[in-house]
Amino acid sequence: MTTKTKWIIGTAAVLIALLLVVIFSKNIWNWFENVLVDILIYLIVFAAGWALGRFAGRNPRGNV
Repeated sequence: MTTKTKWIIGTAAVLIALLLVVIFSKNIWNWFENVLVDILIYLIVFAAGWALGRFAGRNPRGNV
């Protein structure tokens, strides 16, 4: 393959990718929102578990 052919194929691939992003932008945004909500839920659960493990069950007077 010549360099010109590689540039043509690369440009075509980029244009097709951009076209697909434009066509499916609503679906991509909905998927991203769903993933973002899932990540936030996991972070909240992790933080709650960490806080319970870190601060729960301690004797406020120390080791007496």
